[in-house]
Amino acid sequence: MSQQPIVLTNGQHEIKIYTVQNRGRSVYQLSYYEGGHRERKTFGKLAVARREAKLVLGRLAVNGHDAAELSTADMESYVVGKKHVAATGLPLHVCAEIFSQAHAKLAGRSASIMDVVNFYLEFHRDQGAGKNFVSLAADFATGREAMGVTGDHLANIKRQLRRLAEAHSGRALALYRTPDLDKWLGGQNWKPVSKNDARKVLIAFGNWAKANGYLPTDRPTEFDGMVVYKEASTKVAIYSAADLRVILDTMQTKRPDLLPWAACAAFLGARVSELTHLHWENINFERGFVEVASKKVRTKARRLVPLNDALRAWLLPCKKDKGPITKWPDSRAIFGRVMADTEVELKDNGFRHSYITYRVAQINDTARVALECGNSPEVIFAHYRELVGPDEAAAWFATMPPAKAPTLPAVPAKVTPPTVEPVAA
Repeated sequence: MSQQPIVLTNGQHEIKIYTVQNRGRSVYQLSYYEGGHRERKTFGKLAVARREAKLVLGRLAVNGHDAAELSTADMESYVVGKKHVAATGLPLHVCAEIFSQAHAKLAGRSASIMDVVNFYLEFHRDQGAGKNFVSLAADFATGREAMGVTGDHLANIKRQLRRLAEAHSGRALALYRTPDLDKWLGGQNWKPVSKNDARKVLIAFGNWAKANGYLPTDRPTEFDGMVVYKEASTKVAIYSAADLRVILDTMQTKRPDLLPWAACAAFLGARVSELTHLHWENINFERGFVEVASKKVRTKARRLVPLNDALRAWLLPCKKDKGPITKWPDSRAIFGRVMADTEVELKDNGFRHSYITYRVAQINDTARVALECGNSPEVIFAHYRELVGPDEAAAWFATMPPAKAPTLPAVPAKVTPPTVEPVAA
């Protein structure tokens, strides 16, 4: 049984599409009249045959007797319109159809079709730059390294962006959406603080992409809208003055090479990464301060911390002209092994927490302590205020090296005078 042809018309002309068999497969044949002659064209796909039929109907609409029905204004419009669409390579009626469909979708909106096109081009600038997500992430990390970001923070930047790229392989930067980002980050088996840390890295990356023309500059990035995770408040754990006495005495006895590191950790409030880069040249014994340089982006400017009497007393016997105060890249590991034989319970980041806590109690000035420690006054006030009293602070900063027993002059041995025998008369 023969299949009925598909009929397309423009109201004046008609084109039929027949399905015929050719060597065991279906092909599609157009049949129509043009210029008084019957025309036939064959195509392997129905969609292609339909598209060609529409092109022919458009051409027929402006040829033959139809042209006689066009007004002068219509003819002028046709000539001008054809000139405008010549660069597209598409027939005029196809361009008109596309415009009509786009216009219908924008019905009721104030935006024009050109607004839509400009929006698309602005939002897909990264594709024009020819950079994929992995390349952009590498450029961002390189830029941060040039700014002075090193160590763990730089490694974390590379790690988080690599994880995101692997989770959405091949996706262009402009195609990332906030719900997808939240789903990815929320699915990680991390603590809230780790998730918020990753979120900060991604927001910084998005801002960098905006500044470098890979994302639109007039709107927030998709990273900005990511969920902020609630972090459980943690109690600050600190050492007591008695603990400090045991710690410093133990270092002096068992590991004197680690004593400068432990003393600076206790009396400077510096971060572990800052202590690793602290040199003897940074300790000004004459003027009474220690220069601490931070590698953190938000606190990378140097800061001066007072060289208090206790720290001076512990450092002077082992003072050097130059070089790092410790030769160990991970002093905490050695410190933990030495202290394992004592009764002191080690605290996470305990030295920094202790210094800030006792320093606030000592001078009652959160802003000044914040400057000394490279932190914000808000954090100092929220976590370290009123944890200890002034007496406890005084005991902490009075932890001096044990006094040596005075060396007394030698007492001469008692000389017994010789016995003189009486001489006989």
